[in-house]
Amino acid sequence: MLTGTNMKKTLQLWTTALLLFSFDFGSISAAKLGRTGNAKSIASLVEITGNMRSNAEPPKCKKHFKPMDCQELLENGNTESGEYTIWPKSRSSNCQAIEVYCDMETAGGGWTVIQRRGDYGNAQNYFDKTWNEYKTGFGNLNKEFWIGNDNLFAITNQGKYSIRIEVSNKDKKSAFAVYDTFYIDDESEKYKVHIKQCSGEAGDSIGNHDGKLFYTKDQPNRENGSKEGPMHTGGWWHNTLPSSNLNALNNNGEPHKSILLGMAWFSMGGFSSSIMSSEMKVRCKNH
Repeated sequence: MLTGTNMKKTLQLWTTALLLFSFDFGSISAAKLGRTGNAKSIASLVEITGNMRSNAEPPKCKKHFKPMDCQELLENGNTESGEYTIWPKSRSSNCQAIEVYCDMETAGGGWTVIQRRGDYGNAQNYFDKTWNEYKTGFGNLNKEFWIGNDNLFAITNQGKYSIRIEVSNKDKKSAFAVYDTFYIDDESEKYKVHIKQCSGEAGDSIGNHDGKLFYTKDQPNRENGSKEGPMHTGGWWHNTLPSSNLNALNNNGEPHKSILLGMAWFSMGGFSSSIMSSEMKVRCKNH
C-alpha cells in the first residue's frame, strides 16, 4: 500500500514522464495531479493527456497500410502499373481513400496519373465538363479521365511535387516536359496552379499559365476578372495568351482553327496543330 510520501514521489514521476511525451502542457501543473492519495487521479490524467495529444496532431495515415501516393506504393514493393488506392495526408482529405492509376515504369516509376486523353471512343467534347465535374473527377482510370481538382489539391499539397506531361501528335511524334514544381490551391482560390522550371523535349507550353485560375464553361475565371471574352473548351488554367489546353476538344490530331478549340501544346506544332493524346502525372520529390 502506498504511503503519503510514496504517493507523492509516484505522482512526481508521472508528472515528469507526461511532460516529456507531450507537446506543450504548460497549463497542466503538478498541482493539478491532485493530492488525494487516490491512484485514480493518475489514470484520469493519462486519459486526458492522450485526448489532448490526439486533438493537437494533424491527420496521419499509417505509411505501410495507407500509402499517400504512387511513389510510396513503389517504395513498398508495388512495381506493376495499374489501379491502386492511396490516402493523401493532406488535412483537406482527412486521409480519405482515392482510387488512382499508377505509372510504375516511366522514368523510375512512382507517378500518380492525374489526366489521360486519347482515342478511347468518347465524344469529341467529353472533357468539356462543368466546375463540379472537374472538382470531383470523371472518366475511366484505364482510359480517359481527370482525377478531380479536390484530389489533385490533396495530393500535391502533402509534399513537394513535380509533374511530367507527355503529348503526341498525328505524326506519332511523342515528347515530354517535366516541371520541377507543381501544385494547385484549393477551391476557395479557384484551384490556382503553380508550375515552374521546365525541362524536356516537348518544350514549355504551360509555364506562362503559372498563377492562373482554373476555368470551366460555367465558371470562366478569366485573368482580368471579366465575364466577357473568348470561350474555351474544357477545364484548364487559362490566361489571355494561352499556349496549351490538353482538356479541349479531341480532334484526333486533325488541325483546328484556334487553340481554344482543340487539344494543344504550342511547342508541338503551334496553335493549329492538334495533340492526339496526352498524359499528366505527378510524383513527390521528398519522400
